Amino acid sequence: MGLSANACPALVLNADYRPLSYFPLSLWSWQDSIKAVFLDRVDILSEYDAVVHSPRLEMRLPSVISLRCYVPVNRRPAFTRFNVFLRDRFRCQYCGRRFATEELTFDHVIPRARGGTTSWQNVVTACTACNTAKGARTPAQCGMTLRSVPKPPDLTELQEAGRHFPPGNLHSSWRDYLHYAGMGRVRSDEAAESGALAVHTTLRAIQSEAQGRAFPSDMTEGEYWGVQLQNDDD
Repeated sequence: MGLSANACPALVLNADYRPLSYFPLSLWSWQDSIKAVFLDRVDILSEYDAVVHSPRLEMRLPSVISLRCYVPVNRRPAFTRFNVFLRDRFRCQYCGRRFATEELTFDHVIPRARGGTTSWQNVVTACTACNTAKGARTPAQCGMTLRSVPKPPDLTELQEAGRHFPPGNLHSSWRDYLHYAGMGRVRSDEAAESGALAVHTTLRAIQSEAQGRAFPSDMTEGEYWGVQLQNDDD
């Protein structure tokens, strides 16, 4: 049937029927889902109309699967640049405006030159203009006010923030298992119904509420999710 690697992905739920992740949405390729089915690691909850064939078998592609064994979720999110943006919902914590990520940076509230640490309690999202205006000063020194006190988020808080930034295309069979804000925007087009919907599984496919794009073209998923915050200049 000529499916690409990203076509007909399966939504992966934990054994409690909740998505493993909202942001990015927990998706497996159709190849990985079928392998997990044959290894008896998952149950199929919903299927695409599309099928794959072997000499002795015809199988519809899974669209929603659940793990048979519950996977404990790390309640302490990694301290990464992207998770700081997500905690602050892509808003500059000084001017309060929402920006695409290529227009955002992180700011040390107490500058490192004054003993400030690179930690959840001292790092906030800032737009380039506010970060430049603040420079190596404290907010009080330059007459700027933080919109909220920075603190370590738990996984529930990040998942709740992620619910406000749904992917651009969600298959109709996923509707009962997802609880995004604004679920009325979920659509099922002709391609999706035929099982040929190609859902982008990288972060660039996820759209913010205010911006048509949320991720810079030169930033990879690994850089956002796997790299700890570095001591960049304020």
